[in-house]
Amino acid sequence: MKKNTFITFFTIVLVLVSHSSFAQDDDLDFRKNHISVDPILPLFGTFQIHYERGIGINTSLGVSFGYKGSSGVFEVTQISFDRFDSNDLNFSGFKVIPEFRWYFQKRKSGLNGLYLGAYFKYQDASADLGGVYTSREDEVSDILIDANLKSSVFGIELGYKWLLKKGFFIDLIFAGPGFSTNRITLTEISPVPQAFYDDLSEALQDIGIIDFIDPDFRVNGNQETKITLPAWRYGIKLGYSF
Repeated sequence: MKKNTFITFFTIVLVLVSHSSFAQDDDLDFRKNHISVDPILPLFGTFQIHYERGIGINTSLGVSFGYKGSSGVFEVTQISFDRFDSNDLNFSGFKVIPEFRWYFQKRKSGLNGLYLGAYFKYQDASADLGGVYTSREDEVSDILIDANLKSSVFGIELGYKWLLKKGFFIDLIFAGPGFSTNRITLTEISPVPQAFYDDLSEALQDIGIIDFIDPDFRVNGNQETKITLPAWRYGIKLGYSF
């Protein structure tokens, strides 16, 4: 998705959420503001906060902000194939997820119970791929490549929210199918021999990744690749409403 389109979309969501904060509706006598965090994501090096605002008796708008700083406790310390041993590989970056929800219940008891929603996720993450490569001719080269991934995801979600005592709640998203458009950019920080890319392409071919993308795809230096893939969203959040 083009950057200007994303900014326009995100601005509209923020305007709607802000406008709803000042709306006067006698039917909205329940807790309209819901703030929550995902307790599982920190294990993967990601910290995310979600804000949801009621805009009707059973509808809401929300937005999540997340930052990924490392791989967390599941850190990938090294990747090896053929004649290449990599250094630590950690993607870091941010993501923004605006969403709309419609709750099936129509009582005035709050935003709770089974809900159906639509969401959009934009994510930007990068990492340095570095290591030592030894060619078939036993020539040793230091590899350093900047890898960047930008993803845009559209999807629908099905979940359930349990309201607990004193404003606390549990929010579970158990189904979130969608599709994603991904742009992968590789930029050489230092010159890389073509043999490295040839061996990398063969390694990816052997494990089936290239066939999944495009049988004719080959990795090359300073390239940009666009891939469309299915996506899935799920998770659990703990929060407080007021």
